[in-house]
Amino acid sequence: MRLLPVCCFVVAAFAADAPLDHARYAAALKEFRAQDGRALATLRSAGKSAEERRAAIDDVRERLVDEPAGPLTTEVAALLAKVAPAEARLLLAALAEAKAVGATAQVAALAGQADSPVRVDAALALAEIGGAKAVPVLAALAKDEAMAEEVVRVLAKVSGPGVTEAFNAGIRDAKADLPGRFALIKAAVARNNRAVAAALCATLLDEPMRLESQKALLKLASPADLPVLRQAEQAVANAATKAALGRLIAKLEKPEGK
Repeated sequence: MRLLPVCCFVVAAFAADAPLDHARYAAALKEFRAQDGRALATLRSAGKSAEERRAAIDDVRERLVDEPAGPLTTEVAALLAKVAPAEARLLLAALAEAKAVGATAQVAALAGQADSPVRVDAALALAEIGGAKAVPVLAALAKDEAMAEEVVRVLAKVSGPGVTEAFNAGIRDAKADLPGRFALIKAAVARNNRAVAAALCATLLDEPMRLESQKALLKLASPADLPVLRQAEQAVANAATKAALGRLIAKLEKPEGK
């Protein structure tokens, strides 16, 4: 197992509400490193000292980085809803650091709980873990106005297989909440995701989506999108948007450099 420097974890340990005993923490971490499974047992138990619990979390973190696809991921994910919020935040950070995809369902569940004290932390962890499953969960959080800007920032960071397809599906989903669809469009612009241009052309015809889609197309459309842009120009009823598309088409039709 890769051993990370104790000092890295001690810094985090002393950032807690109450200072930890450095010597007790270091001794506990040494013991956990020598015995597989003991850290998890400690976290599942009551009555353990703050030093033992923090050392257990840091041992778990090391092991997750070494084996993110192992059974430990599932066991840690199951603890998220059972430990104190401060410990859940540290475990979420560990899962995110390891990009432990196996924890996606549990992390997404926490991110979707409006009353969860670690909701934002779970959303951030979900973005780091990545993958297409994170996209709709994060977009749904945008209906909370207090989180809308953070959701856009987090969505802009999501990566992994199927993410672009998930963006396109979310933008096109007429049954989804508008704030979530807007967040996906803004995040697509932030990440310069030109692959959503066809979806934006389709949502131009949905009046509540028209202006946001139009603004994004002006930044993301490329000459490759000219066929769908021309179709959208013909189909859209709003005169201002039709004119904007006409100007965009004319610009994209010009040879590069002219």
